[in-house]
Amino acid sequence: MSRHDDTDRARIPDVGDDPRGATRDVDAPANKVWFRDLDEAVIEAERCVQCGACVAACPSDSIGIADSDERPTLVKMCTGCSRCWDSCPRAGLRYERLPSLEADPDAERTELGPVRDAYAASAAEPAEGRQHGGVVTALLARLLDAGEIDGAVLATEATDAPGKATTTLATTPAAVRDTAGSLFTQPLALDALSDLVDDADLPADPDLALVGTPCVIEGVSALQRSSYRSDQFSERRPVEHVDLTISLMCTQAFDYDRLGHVLASEFDRDLGEIEGIDLVGNGVRIRTGDGDERASVDDVDSAVLDGCLECGDFSGRTADIAVGAIGSERDESTVLVRTERGEGVWAEAAEAVEARPLTDRSPIEQLAAWNRRRAIDALEREFDPEGSIQVPYADHREAYDGTDREPVPFNPARVHQYEEWC
Repeated sequence: MSRHDDTDRARIPDVGDDPRGATRDVDAPANKVWFRDLDEAVIEAERCVQCGACVAACPSDSIGIADSDERPTLVKMCTGCSRCWDSCPRAGLRYERLPSLEADPDAERTELGPVRDAYAASAAEPAEGRQHGGVVTALLARLLDAGEIDGAVLATEATDAPGKATTTLATTPAAVRDTAGSLFTQPLALDALSDLVDDADLPADPDLALVGTPCVIEGVSALQRSSYRSDQFSERRPVEHVDLTISLMCTQAFDYDRLGHVLASEFDRDLGEIEGIDLVGNGVRIRTGDGDERASVDDVDSAVLDGCLECGDFSGRTADIAVGAIGSERDESTVLVRTERGEGVWAEAAEAVEARPLTDRSPIEQLAAWNRRRAIDALEREFDPEGSIQVPYADHREAYDGTDREPVPFNPARVHQYEEWC
């Protein structure tokens, strides 16, 4: 069923004598929000973006990922601590508020978020299979070689499903280079983080880099700013080992099965053949080893995760470094260095990349503006970069009830679980 429970879904797992013990010393919020509430508002409503933040946030490991549909699901008693709700960028986390929570006097405040420096860059020694400039691979390999980080959490292709993203922890430069390339589905990185840290040969208190789409980095930012921190527990939570965040600029992610169907039916292509899917003008460019194909956005729209339409953070505004393809030459990457930490590692990796100042940011600014307009149109709640970081459950229901994105009664297959545990 998930990494937390190998039993069949219909069976109630053993939760021990004290299922609430993991949160015994955590102050409960005044108005509890249960995982069932998140399930109805986000998962059953088809708004989940598969970031895994809810799994990482749960202090009692009550949330896992179902093997059947790879969506978050309850695997043991929910304590009603509300942390899954507060950490979800489609529920209780007002993600657009995050970039302005910590003022950086050395960062330029722009429409792209905080920016210290902007570059067009490429790897000095490009790895085989890299996309565009190969900067992320070169940067991480250099940081591991220098001992600046102990590991890098990033996506790699699943061994049993060509073109499908899964999460790995690379601890050597060679392992990073083996993951070079782009994938187009979400690997549920924050769900996998705990097991990756437990299974790897790492120092007792490792410093990790994490590469992900903007919503994944938003989840990390929210969890690291949360009042739920390690001082309440004997050990640090896995997300607190994330010392560097690198966001991949993103307008949308795809559902694996739906994307495979679209590519086969519309383009006679297998997902494993695809090297890249890029927004170009008013259309999409699908890159393969034997050339490019152009398509309209409508041709691939049915494969897009619906929750992505509500995201106005194309450029990874909460990351230390954001990397994308828009605004630089085809064999280069666009790099936005956002924080002091990002500035430091970029300087450390100077010999691994060839970079020039990015003087014209208008292409990424235009795409970011379009992405934000799309999000504002899709969101039922107010888009408010200066509002409270949290969206109360009652406010969410008031905004979404009666719309085409309203909460959906939970799956009948889960009724028994929720009646017993919630």
